Amino acid sequence: MRVWAPRFLPQHAFKIIRHEGKGRLSARTSDRPLPRRTGLLDLLPATLRAYGKSLDPATDRVLILLDLDHDSCLDLKQRLTLTLETCHPKPTALFRFAIEETEAFYLGDQVAIRKAFPDAKLKRMQNYVQDSICGTWEVFQQVIGAKTEDKPGWARRMAPHLGTNWRGPAANRSLSFRHLCRALRMLAGERTG
Repeated sequence: MRVWAPRFLPQHAFKIIRHEGKGRLSARTSDRPLPRRTGLLDLLPATLRAYGKSLDPATDRVLILLDLDHDSCLDLKQRLTLTLETCHPKPTALFRFAIEETEAFYLGDQVAIRKAFPDAKLKRMQNYVQDSICGTWEVFQQVIGAKTEDKPGWARRMAPHLGTNWRGPAANRSLSFRHLCRALRMLAGERTG
């Protein structure tokens, strides 16, 4: 995201915050985070409350991007929205999911794969169903021929090449990627229709 987002919306500034894993959303949104829990969802209620109090509502926006993993998209989005609604004041925020993982974004852009990994075996994607729950990072690893799991390294190689087209015939095939792009444009106050 640090490399791709400024390419996607070059006229905007971004602050990308990584978390130590996904974590779990507490059933009680007023709870303080449990000690030693540092996942995004563990910290999210407190983080959103802090953003509501500290961010400028006229200019600052928050997009939370999560791997869906095996969660229900509808259920998780509903719980996240309820968490946001408990914030007073609440920040302007949207939630988006990579289905199943962010590697689905990469698999949706074969041109970027070829540029980042010239020896990639794109034929290994023949049976891949875009944005399916199927062990996405493992599929990507097979396509690029990586011997070990190096998700941060893959992201660094893909980021300069991942396309910024989210509509039209050259668009990334990942619907979850296109939803991310649309959300970023909405938060930036740009037309998305």
